[in-house]
Amino acid sequence: MRIMPRTSTMHSSERPCRMAAVFHACRGVVNCAPLLLPLVVVCGVICGGGAGWSVAGAALVIGCVLRAYRVVLCAFFCGLIVALCSALRQREVDELKLTAQPPPRVVQVQGTVIRVLDHACIIESGGFGVRVVVYGDIPAQLGERLSVMGEPRPTEQPLVPGMFSQEEWMRGMGIVARLNCLRMECSDGNFGYATLLRAAECVRTTLVDRLMPPGTEKDVRRQVLCALVLGEKGRADDDTIDIFRRGGCLHAFAVSGLHVGIVASILWMLLRLCRVRPDWGRWVLLLGVGLYVFATGMAVPALRAYVMLAMVLGALILRRRVSYLNAWCFAALFVLMFQPWQFYQPGFRLSFMVYGAICLGVRFAMSDVPWFGPDSYIPVRIHTRCERWLVDADFFVRGAVVVSMCAWLVSLPLSVLHFHVVNTASYIVNILIAPLLPVIMFMGLLMLVVGGVPIIGGVVQAGALCSAGWLVSLVGLFGSIPGAYLPAVPPAAGEEWMVVPLNRGKSACVLGNPGILVGDVRGERAARYVVQPALFHAGFSPVLCLEPRDAATASIYSHTWPKLRYFCAPPGTAPQRFTSAAGSFTVFAPPADQPVSYSANATPIIHWRRQDARRCLYIGNAALSTFEALPPDYRRADVIILGYNSHEPIIDPQLLRSIGMKRIILLPGARGHGVETFFPNETAEP
Repeated sequence: MRIMPRTSTMHSSERPCRMAAVFHACRGVVNCAPLLLPLVVVCGVICGGGAGWSVAGAALVIGCVLRAYRVVLCAFFCGLIVALCSALRQREVDELKLTAQPPPRVVQVQGTVIRVLDHACIIESGGFGVRVVVYGDIPAQLGERLSVMGEPRPTEQPLVPGMFSQEEWMRGMGIVARLNCLRMECSDGNFGYATLLRAAECVRTTLVDRLMPPGTEKDVRRQVLCALVLGEKGRADDDTIDIFRRGGCLHAFAVSGLHVGIVASILWMLLRLCRVRPDWGRWVLLLGVGLYVFATGMAVPALRAYVMLAMVLGALILRRRVSYLNAWCFAALFVLMFQPWQFYQPGFRLSFMVYGAICLGVRFAMSDVPWFGPDSYIPVRIHTRCERWLVDADFFVRGAVVVSMCAWLVSLPLSVLHFHVVNTASYIVNILIAPLLPVIMFMGLLMLVVGGVPIIGGVVQAGALCSAGWLVSLVGLFGSIPGAYLPAVPPAAGEEWMVVPLNRGKSACVLGNPGILVGDVRGERAARYVVQPALFHAGFSPVLCLEPRDAATASIYSHTWPKLRYFCAPPGTAPQRFTSAAGSFTVFAPPADQPVSYSANATPIIHWRRQDARRCLYIGNAALSTFEALPPDYRRADVIILGYNSHEPIIDPQLLRSIGMKRIILLPGARGHGVETFFPNETAEP
């Protein structure tokens, strides 16, 4: 007799078992981290909109399904508090806008200075964190009360994604407006958070002066020490910051969980060497790390790490169960309840997400089998000394590789989202510098303590500077590898061009990819903050560039594009021809007899024949005599890029029509001089 299996009955019995397993697993997560659901609700409320409120509602429903009613009640009240605070904050913003008068608009703001910038400061008005940036020469300090009458300043949009965005920066800082200061009155502020920041700033300035005495500001090693030990990035040059940015180690310049963990480990080892009892050592550790976080300015990543450390130490002191996930949730909830706009900060997201990835990596590394050590089933008591060293080395290597991989995989999409870059070498670099950072931190802290002692201080200072120099060399070596720092966009097509507008009607232009970079490319500030970032994030890689005025500007371009070559076109020289994958370029210098008293008169004209046989004529700010000196074959083009020359302008309609172009690209300096009225159907702005 053949017996058929009862598949339907088995499947129907398996479904309740699986659902019960999922239910108990979710219930276990909630029991382990009861603050997870309140954190999800608060994040949903801060995001707002349909998606945000749906996430918050779904978290409450899940809590009810899991029968965690006390957790649901806590989550509901946390979300309600954040929603009410956001509504009251928006009301203060609306009241601030209602005080604006008809044009010219003038806004009256009163608040406390919470941050001082270059030629600007950030003031906090009201009781719900309404922040305003005030621009001008303001002799204000942290904690002072200001009454400012200012004119609203428009927000500047970045040229391409990836460049500095004032709108995103303001959103992440909780800033609602930017004002040009017209009139200001100062008064002493009351004791508050800004006063604590001012005290912390004074302490940090005193400590930084010990690491960087007067006359050593240009020493890159001391700049790195100040940034690593105390989080003082303001003393570091742009070139130093760029080295660590390209190496994928810029996170080391901001005091975060890495620094707090290293300081806590160093302090705990010293306490154990001094044979301090663990019960007393935990209190000393809590106080010592708290003073370090205070001295470094109480940044959000450092506060997150300290709050988590305080929860873990508090659990050990009270002899309670330690839940790192719950501590992580409490730290995030603690920050977002007081400053909800931190949710949009890249540093906040990187800090919390990378920490979560590190915890997962540590758990996986501890549960994984040894890679090259003795078998895990062999009892530890019968290990030889060599085998014990192998066990320690295996655990260190396994942890470094796995944890760094988890952190890199999480930080990679966040870097693409916020900074539009990909650091391909950061994974290897962070593994290599992992054993070096504690040494630098220890030597830097020791330098703060005994740096003034005649003999010991000199030895400690030499060791700290030597280790910092090794770090700079290692990061710079990997950051200079081709392909270590790439934009998160595909390369621009060979036939594309890009015009980068600058201040005062100036502009830079890149023709083709790889192509030639011309225009106003000789200023160091414009090259560092506008031209180079715009071309880099747009996917352009020029191979030729008009020769800059100084070596500093040339180093900015050469550092980004190592294959870049420079050329100059003095008046009276023969045409220069270059060829690349984008086509052939011919550079025509001005005539020898042309007056060069005006800097714009020495501008060359570039003829670009693309691979598709179309011709582009870059006239720029060249003079009329330079154009008339062109050979007849090179005067015709399909596209012309035209600027304005104040001495010999090219604005004759018949002359422009004789070129036979199909399109005119007007540079910023040419607008307003009547060129666009000649060809209304053919003119296009870049």
